[in-house]
Amino acid sequence: MKHSQRLLLPALLLTIALLAACSSQQPAPAPPVAPTAAPAPPAATALPAPTATPAEATAVPAPARQIGVSIWAPISGFLEQQTMQQNADVLDEVNFFWYTLGSDGSIGGGAMASQAVQVARAAGLRVVPSIVNGGFDPQRVSLVVNDPARRAQHIQEILALVRDNGYDGIDIDYESLNPADRDSFSLFIEELAAALHGEGKLLSIAVHAKSDDAGAWSGAAAQDWARLGAAVDMFKIMTYDFHNAGSEAGPIAPLDWVDAVLSYAATVVPPEKTWMGVPVYGYDWAGSGGRSLNWRQALKLVEQNSAQPQRDPASGELWFSYNDGSNTVWYNDGETMAGRLALLADKHPTVAGIAIWPLGGEDPANWTAIRKAIQQP
Repeated sequence: MKHSQRLLLPALLLTIALLAACSSQQPAPAPPVAPTAAPAPPAATALPAPTATPAEATAVPAPARQIGVSIWAPISGFLEQQTMQQNADVLDEVNFFWYTLGSDGSIGGGAMASQAVQVARAAGLRVVPSIVNGGFDPQRVSLVVNDPARRAQHIQEILALVRDNGYDGIDIDYESLNPADRDSFSLFIEELAAALHGEGKLLSIAVHAKSDDAGAWSGAAAQDWARLGAAVDMFKIMTYDFHNAGSEAGPIAPLDWVDAVLSYAATVVPPEKTWMGVPVYGYDWAGSGGRSLNWRQALKLVEQNSAQPQRDPASGELWFSYNDGSNTVWYNDGETMAGRLALLADKHPTVAGIAIWPLGGEDPANWTAIRKAIQQP
């Protein structure tokens, strides 16, 4: 997952490592949930309209807002499965982070938790796992997309992966690509979309945030939003990491920047396909470098250092310093989520939904905020 200004490979790997460390201390999973038949891709969750009494028969209740919610899941232990179960009423899709594009063009990895798939199915969620180019290595993608034979083989392997596991589709998270591969990557996505759609499957894509076609760095420039957006079903913009582990401390997703990115997206991608990326994590910076952490870890630092978090008005994020000011932490909570959803409602009401990064260690109040936004007419 990248910001729009600098190439940053370690951020995702740090996040997954920290979350996995927390997950390893979790209790053993509950007995597996019996699998159910794969559901058809559901529409965004909406609460049923109340039944009118005779006296209210002429009143027409306002419809609930339609906000799709997907979540990238780098780990899928007991607590993460529990989160999916408890919030199935507002979740639509889970993107398990299980697969990688290898240096030889093959797909590595596998279903790391079959029980997690069963839980997601029982909860009625779409299961659309992610494939990431290992190490965010652009050369791996270049070798595949520029060779017609390798490109066709890769598409067939993705189809087999989706078909053999009964997935609802696939999420392509190929990052930090070379601008020279822009057209070839677009062609790959167009051909993959056609192949998946031919089997009734979905294609999702994660893209770097930018507010114009060129973007602020090479990875963003390599993605042709108009072509990609026309081909895929879900166009998920990673509107986070504005400040990140390799930058100075600061807000992870300032609202004015997110607004600018979504405003540009509306000029080239149908809003009904666009998903706003939402961070639920944070960073702990020391000097010019930082490490990723989740909300629970940030709270522990607050308690250990008797810190007094302050809320930044430009992003809604919380921040505090400790170690006599040598460390600075920024992180997201449920109130931050509410502010991001308010931005959607006020300025981008036709955007399809939100794509959350990542599942694990987030503030439970995030789900309260999402639930409230969906229930509002």
